[in-house]
Amino acid sequence: MTVLSDNPTPLARTITIYRPAGGTEGYREVHDKTSSITVSCFPWKTARDVRMPPVPACYILADHGSVYIGETSDVHSRLAAHIRDSDKNFAREAYVVTGVGSEGKGRFNSTAAVYFQYHLTHLALQANLVDVIKGTNPQLPEADEHESASLDVFLQQSQSLLFDAGCRAFKSNFASQRRSGSATVDTAGPAGTMEIDVIGVAPISGQLELSYTGLWARGYESQRGFVVLAGSEVRTDINPTAWDWIDEDRSKLRAAGALMAIPGRADRERLCVAVQFDSASSAAKVVTGSRDAYRWVTPRLSQPMLSVA
Repeated sequence: MTVLSDNPTPLARTITIYRPAGGTEGYREVHDKTSSITVSCFPWKTARDVRMPPVPACYILADHGSVYIGETSDVHSRLAAHIRDSDKNFAREAYVVTGVGSEGKGRFNSTAAVYFQYHLTHLALQANLVDVIKGTNPQLPEADEHESASLDVFLQQSQSLLFDAGCRAFKSNFASQRRSGSATVDTAGPAGTMEIDVIGVAPISGQLELSYTGLWARGYESQRGFVVLAGSEVRTDINPTAWDWIDEDRSKLRAAGALMAIPGRADRERLCVAVQFDSASSAAKVVTGSRDAYRWVTPRLSQPMLSVA
């Protein structure tokens, strides 16, 4: 019997889950004998104890309702940096895609890592199962048609491996894991003006938080748009791809004395007054310094604000 045919039925696969330390929820390596990649997964709280080799990788940091998808030429150093980054404290599990075996380690290079980040990000957005947290927009790397064909095979193989590892950002038998009560965020520019130092009082059970890697920001939908409350943090940096009006609005806030420095934190500032935006989208863009849309969601837990003293 020949395996090659016009039958579209997927071939059966045998996937191995290896737990070198035993246990159930700890470190696992997921792979099969037909692919040249592997998925390593582990609880983020144990990341300090994981010894990843310094190889190219695409990785996913996830909690129940959101994912951050990154790429690196040295996953050992990148994860060590993320461990020290408080913005990554939202993560509960990590999934790391790397090459395996002599062939896979040579073919899953830095180009493959960038290729995976780009396509996995779009697959997660298309699936709409979780919120996708982005820093800068993933870019499609330069690759000829022969290399792209191989990378597409890797990408297809990774879907089963990631699913069996426990990642539910791309496929799931459940409904969306995104939290309810989120404010709709679009990708358009502002439709109106920003009002500084408005009276900001969130309605009962109507306060929302920004879903963005640990940035502390609170607001609520109003009759005229969206109000970001005083005390909210504003990311200092502005991404190179951000809209020009974001920088303009930031300048207006500083000129009005509405932003103050946070002692010991050069990466963020604090709003001294409530600010009215035309939409939740505009508010999220100005607060994060990014053109990408981030979601305002129902707070899970109250979080203490950083001291300004």
